[in-house]
Amino acid sequence: MTHPAPSSAPAGAAPRSARALVTAPERVVLVLVILALAAGGWAAVGLHQPWTVLPTAALGAWAAWRIVPSPAAVTAADRRGALAALVGTGVWTVVNGALYAEYLIVVRDPGFLTLAGLWLVHHPSSDIPTLGAIDAAGVDGSVLADASQAWNLRGDAVQPQGARMLSALIAVGGWLGGDHGVLVANVVVGAVGILAVYALARRVLGPLAALAPAAAVALSVSHIGLSRAAYTEPLTLVLALAAALWLWRGVEERSTGALLLGAAAAGATSFIRIDGALIAAGLLAATVLALALTEGSRRRRTRDALSAIGLQAAVLYAGYAALWRWSEGYADRLADQGQRLMAGYGLLAVVLAAWALTWLAGGDRLATGTWRLLRGRGAIAAGAGVAGLLLLLASRPLWMVARRSTTDPVDQFTNSVVESFQRAQGLPVDPTRTYYEQSVAWLSYYLTWPLVLLGILGFALITVWMVRRRPGWALLLGAVMPSSLLYFWNAEVVPDQIWAFRRFEPVTLPGFAIAAAVAAWWIVDRLRPSWRLVGRRVAAGAFVVLPLTTWVSIQPASDLPVSGATPVFVREMGGAYDQIRALCDVAPDRPIILAGTSSHFGSLRVMCDEPTVLQLAALDPSQVADMASAWDTAPVVLTRSPDWFDWTADPEVVVTSTVRQASYQLQAIPRTYFDRDYAWYAGIVNDDGTLTPVAPGAAAAGPADTEVTSP
Repeated sequence: MTHPAPSSAPAGAAPRSARALVTAPERVVLVLVILALAAGGWAAVGLHQPWTVLPTAALGAWAAWRIVPSPAAVTAADRRGALAALVGTGVWTVVNGALYAEYLIVVRDPGFLTLAGLWLVHHPSSDIPTLGAIDAAGVDGSVLADASQAWNLRGDAVQPQGARMLSALIAVGGWLGGDHGVLVANVVVGAVGILAVYALARRVLGPLAALAPAAAVALSVSHIGLSRAAYTEPLTLVLALAAALWLWRGVEERSTGALLLGAAAAGATSFIRIDGALIAAGLLAATVLALALTEGSRRRRTRDALSAIGLQAAVLYAGYAALWRWSEGYADRLADQGQRLMAGYGLLAVVLAAWALTWLAGGDRLATGTWRLLRGRGAIAAGAGVAGLLLLLASRPLWMVARRSTTDPVDQFTNSVVESFQRAQGLPVDPTRTYYEQSVAWLSYYLTWPLVLLGILGFALITVWMVRRRPGWALLLGAVMPSSLLYFWNAEVVPDQIWAFRRFEPVTLPGFAIAAAVAAWWIVDRLRPSWRLVGRRVAAGAFVVLPLTTWVSIQPASDLPVSGATPVFVREMGGAYDQIRALCDVAPDRPIILAGTSSHFGSLRVMCDEPTVLQLAALDPSQVADMASAWDTAPVVLTRSPDWFDWTADPEVVVTSTVRQASYQLQAIPRTYFDRDYAWYAGIVNDDGTLTPVAPGAAAAGPADTEVTSP
């Protein structure tokens, strides 16, 4: 059932081309992880430039190359499995790269993450100078030099929200391919995520069976949708699974290099997401436990444990320091959560380090003695406990309804959003519902219930095998279980899909896919020998066919009898790029007064690279003139509300655009989209505060806010 990792090969043990092919999937993962570490690291110190990032990444990849060992022998199955993984991932990249998202209007996180990436293509840090916008905003409280939450002032600069590693990484795509290189870069990250699933699964399933969970993740609607736009979760998936793989190798093969690289990758999740400490903590605890249970010199195991703890903690806390430096407003808003995560992680690291030090005096017997006692019935009880807990969480819709408060201001806002979704879908209006009791069911939207149930069985088997014979299984459990169980209970997210499923994309989705494959091949191995080949083919087919069934919904009695999954068939925010570029071309080389919605503030400031202020209400002409006096050049006003201003002539629309966006769907994958029409007016501010209209350009208008089923 499980297969040990290949050992390093002597020269000539297998053709070099064959060994290169077999190691290629993991080495692609290695290169991306090193590049992400280099990009995120240099962005953290404000020196994100091609001449810093690329040489560092090249040197790091060269130094870490041998962490991926060449196999002692190469079988036909090894070659076929690696080739299928590479070819399949290549096809996936081309198909999804053709439908990359144009998430350049800030409605949710991919907007400011993409724009931060575009900014970092040409700038060494993500701080965006205000260039007079603060003075211009001083005329009235309704004028801002930043925009709510996504863009926050720190001194004389505007900071995009969130951690920087993903934006820094996709900016590398901009060095290679311009704006479109940035937009398509996260598709490449998602593709490498598929190879990360394959590489980790290959360690326990073998080269051909490992294709099954990789295919299930690749074909899941969530992985497709979250990879096409600049969501942080696919990169978190890559780092988390790569860390689990290398830590596992470091423990079982006594490879200090693999152990340290895995620790660094796990710690670096804090450079991507504020909750990175959850994944890092699970992997750290699993690593120390596996080292305690592994045979070998106590001195070496103690050294390895302390090295992993120290390096991972240093990288993790550096990520949180970088978050505070480059997104202070966001860090302050989530200070309570961040402090709890850092304090909890720190306490765990100290306890584990103290325990590891006792190993020199035999303190590891606490673990080894318990392990020996549990090897019999205790192992089965532990496995049953894991399965029982997951089944209990899955059953929650039968016996509870989760709700949020009505007193907290954030909860009040979320309640209003959920109510709007419920009314739009014709659901019973119950705005305090979180829908968190259905969190395990969310997983079934993308993997289907058969694979989810197989995953539960697989985790039970993995727990039994970890206790009975292979402590390294703890690395898979440690990577997946802590954050999965926490978010199954309380996802802390607006519950529309696929937005809510972001919580489960990095480790839960691939973890359940791998566990389901473990269970499926275990069941096949219980069949009669003459049936096993057919059983393996059926199992492999299920991991392809079942996720594909979620792409299309057939409901004859519905208003939409046949509908497709919007994240698969529709380009998210298609039309946004051309709209922003057209707005920048209306009156180039002028400061911008954006009058109206805040969604375009960062879009215009970054893509036009001109100082920008946000005006949220109508002003007197004298106030407009005072605002314009902050700059030597008369600014251009861009607005969808022309009645806010006095014009020297009747203004005409200068830019029209239709932007397509997926609908917000509760309790299902979104299968509709909105075509949203924009009509923009522009005027140059005169000395008296009136506007001289800008001559209109040719553009075609489309229907406003029309909801359409995806093909």
